[in-house]
Amino acid sequence: MPDTLSAELSLGLTWLLEDVLDTGTVADTSKLAFATSWRDGTAVDQADQLWHAQQTLAASGVVSLDLTNLARSVFGGSLAISFAKVKAVVLVNLATTSGLDLLVGGAGAGGNGWGAPFNNNKDAKLVLPAESALVLVNRKSGWTVTNGSSDVLKIENPQASPVTFKAALIGTTE
Repeated sequence: MPDTLSAELSLGLTWLLEDVLDTGTVADTSKLAFATSWRDGTAVDQADQLWHAQQTLAASGVVSLDLTNLARSVFGGSLAISFAKVKAVVLVNLATTSGLDLLVGGAGAGGNGWGAPFNNNKDAKLVLPAESALVLVNRKSGWTVTNGSSDVLKIENPQASPVTFKAALIGTTE
């Protein structure tokens, strides 16, 4: 029986901003929400692959995620995930100390850097601060991964202390 994937991603921000005035309190309350889902497949609005992990990067450590050969342990076995397109990247920096930032991206052209979500700039890096999340979504068409030339997502810990992060990628094999 073939495997199937269904995935949902939701984010929300709810706020209450109050200003106490002489004549009373003025309040601004609202929310910003985003939700999306993918059903199984390789077409628009679909995904058929999921990879996730929790890793600890040593001080000054680097992990280069080869998006065409990501190991995943499932049900006591191991398999390799190979993305042709990535439709979502979710990274969470679990460090609780300010300044324990991670750098995401920047593998460079010589390192087969995956620059698709960074405006095709293979040297671009995003800073992921402690206790923060990075969410990139391209639900419809996804970002192309090209084996051997644009397939490495680099995550770097430039700090003098270890940093733990969680990652999840959703995409397609075609």
